Amino acid sequence: MTSLSASQDRVRAWLFDQALPLWAARGVAADGGFHEALDFDGRPVPNLPRRTRVQARQIYAFAQGSALGWAPGAAIAQAGLDRMIAACRRDDGLWRLTTEADGAPLDDGVDLYDQAFVLFALAAAHRVLGDVRAAPLAARTVQSIRERMTSAHGGWDEAIPPALPRRQNPHMHLLEAMLAWRDIAPAPAWDAMAAESLSLFDRAFLDAGNGVLGEYFTEDWAVAPGEPGRVAEPGHHMEWVWLLDRARAAGMGERDGPARALYATAIERGLDAQGFAIREFARDGGVIDGGRRLWAQTEAVRTHLLLGRADRAAALTQAVFDTHLATDVPGLWMDSYDADDRPMDARVPASTLYHLMTAFTAVLESET
Repeated sequence: MTSLSASQDRVRAWLFDQALPLWAARGVAADGGFHEALDFDGRPVPNLPRRTRVQARQIYAFAQGSALGWAPGAAIAQAGLDRMIAACRRDDGLWRLTTEADGAPLDDGVDLYDQAFVLFALAAAHRVLGDVRAAPLAARTVQSIRERMTSAHGGWDEAIPPALPRRQNPHMHLLEAMLAWRDIAPAPAWDAMAAESLSLFDRAFLDAGNGVLGEYFTEDWAVAPGEPGRVAEPGHHMEWVWLLDRARAAGMGERDGPARALYATAIERGLDAQGFAIREFARDGGVIDGGRRLWAQTEAVRTHLLLGRADRAAALTQAVFDTHLATDVPGLWMDSYDADDRPMDARVPASTLYHLMTAFTAVLESET
C-alpha cells in the first residue's frame, strides 16, 4: 500500500518538476492569457475560444504554485490577471463568458459559474500577489451579482437572462470564493453571499433523507422534473464536504451530520470497483454514468484527507498517477475515462489544473 509520505514525494516531483513548468512554457499565450487546452504532445490547441472561467482557474493555479514554493508562478499569475482584467471584464462589473483566442471579446453573456471563479482568482491574487486591485474588483463583482442576478426564489440567477434548470454547482463555487475572501479580508458582503449558498444547501440542495446532493432544480428550487432531477455526482458530494468543513471553521454553522452523510453516500453509491468516483449515480438508485473524470478524483483525495482517511487518499493518489497522469509527455493528464476504463479525450483541458492544485495542496500540507 502506498503511504501518504510516498504520495507527497510523487506529487511534489510531478507538480514542480513537470506540470507547472510545462504549462508555463506551453499553456501561456503571448499576451499573458492562457490557452484553453494542449494536445498530447504538449502543444497549444489552436483557435479555441478562451473561457473566462479557465483564465481565472489558471491565475489561481499559478498563484497557488507560488504560495507552495514554485517561484515562477507569481509572475505568470500576475500577467494572467492583468490580461483577464483587460479582456474579460464588462462595463457593469461582471465578467463575460468568452474571448477569442487573441483575447478579443467573443460572447458577452454572463454565467454565475464564471463570476465565482473570477472571485476565487481575485482572492488568490490578493493573498499571494498582493495585487491592490483584487479586493475592489471582487467587491464590485459581488455588488453587480446582487443587483443584477438576485433571484426572487433565493440564491442568484445562473445566467443573464435567467435559464433553467437551476444548478447547485455555481452556488457551490460562489461559496468557495466567499470563504476564500473571508479568510484573507473579512467583509459583510462575503458573509452574506456565503450564508445564502449555505441556506440553499440546507433547504434545497441536500436531500437529508438519503444523504444525496441534487444537481438540477426548478425556478423555485424544487427537484427538476425528468432525468435532470435524478442526477447526483459523487465528486460534488466530496466537494461540499470540504466546503462545509471550511464554513464550520469560519464560524458559519455546524453541519457535521450532513457532511458525513454526503461522504457516506459518495462512498457507498459513487465509487467504482477500482475506488474511482464515477460521473453520475441516480438519486433513486443505480448508476447513470459509470465513467469518470479527473476532477472528481481530486475532490475525493482532498476529502479523504480531511476526514482522516489517509489510506484512501494515498491509494487514490497512486491510482490517479497510474492512469490519469500516466501520459507520454509528463505534466499532462487524461481527463476522462468511460465506464469500460477507456480514455476519452483528444486534448488536455487546462481547466483541470485548478482541481489538481487544490487536491495536491492538501496532500502536501497533510501531516504524515
